[in-house]
Amino acid sequence: MRIKRGFIMVKCKKSSKIIERIKARIYDPSYKMIHRTSKKAFTRTRKMPFTKLVLFMMNNVKLTIQKELANFMDLVSGKTSITKSAYSQSRVQLKPEAFIDLNNILVEEFYTDNTFNLWKGHRLCAIDGSTVNLPFSEDIVETFGTIENKSRLTLPSARISSFYDVLNGIIIDSQIEHYETSEYDLSINHFPKHLENDLVIFDRGYGAIWWFYYLHSKNIDYVVRVQKNFIREINDFWSSGEMSRVMEITRCPHKSEEQMKKRGLDFTPFTIRFVKVILPNGEVEVLATSLLDEVTYPTSEFGELYFKRWSIEVNYDHLKNNIELENFTGLSSITIKQDFFANMLIANIQALIARDAQRELEKEKKGAKWKYKVNRNLSLGFMKDRVVKILLRDDPHYFEELKKLFKLEPVPIRPGRKYNRRFHATKRKFHMTKKRSI
Repeated sequence: MRIKRGFIMVKCKKSSKIIERIKARIYDPSYKMIHRTSKKAFTRTRKMPFTKLVLFMMNNVKLTIQKELANFMDLVSGKTSITKSAYSQSRVQLKPEAFIDLNNILVEEFYTDNTFNLWKGHRLCAIDGSTVNLPFSEDIVETFGTIENKSRLTLPSARISSFYDVLNGIIIDSQIEHYETSEYDLSINHFPKHLENDLVIFDRGYGAIWWFYYLHSKNIDYVVRVQKNFIREINDFWSSGEMSRVMEITRCPHKSEEQMKKRGLDFTPFTIRFVKVILPNGEVEVLATSLLDEVTYPTSEFGELYFKRWSIEVNYDHLKNNIELENFTGLSSITIKQDFFANMLIANIQALIARDAQRELEKEKKGAKWKYKVNRNLSLGFMKDRVVKILLRDDPHYFEELKKLFKLEPVPIRPGRKYNRRFHATKRKFHMTKKRSI
């Protein structure tokens, strides 16, 4: 075990064992029974039965569907490909929850009978929302809604949210809902996956008294960045020489009262600690937290602690630009959900294998000038077809081969390096009729 400024780094269960549990679930007859849309679904013998359909959708399908189908059928059976039409008719019989099921097993296995990275005994998590652009169809617009961009183009879009373990790189839970769904409501939907020792970090978009009260009522520890005029009671704290202040909140602002009534909450006074963080450029940020003990949780540690939230932003970048989350393969709400949850599973499987490869990489690079990490984009490319082989065949060689590939072209970690947030236009990047064939 190694400890650095409260961050506990420990050995974890091998990813191959967790993937074996996923494999067992895929081949479990009850899995098909639960996740087919009707009792008649997947009862006839077809070129792509239930199990192969699930594996195909776990293979990061991003090229033209017909080419992907031809490659996949050659990989698994050497037989002639099925048509895109036959595939489309088959996939509508598969519930999107099939991929949520597999991801739940992965997450449960990772945190059961296992040790993992913690901060002062807490599983350190972040919750944050985003939006995704969708292809156009009446079904998709009705289910997820639309957004108007700066060019006044109306685009189908959805609101998504992620509950992310920032120290272990695991997506604990994910949500995709109508664009107008509140990020608060999406966060609440994550909380059934919350553990007693979780410490959840939120950005300033979640700074509200009613929200802190809600977290307090659910015994959820939190760190939230707040805006300068958050509540008048702490205005003097910003300009004072104090770095930490514990305060009892005795009143509920009007906007928070409305949210409290909406959710059936009755306000009673509760205590919050406010912590000041000085950024390298001299700018002052204030964090609200439930961690009241100034001895166990020194003020000096909150800057580094809050910076860990950046991992969820990096993960969204990986999902959107490497995994191509918005590169959907169908024109119905069910296919959007299938693709979305399959991509979350792909990201978690990649994270699992990368952890094993990372430990080996650290031993191999011991004594080097820089520390190195697994190349996230390159390792994703190596997963194509190889994860399918691992799940199809009982041969550990495939897993070891993939892990070796994950260690190719590692990325040096240069301390103190900063990246500015980049904003992009909302015009669709991926079009249904312009998918790559190579």
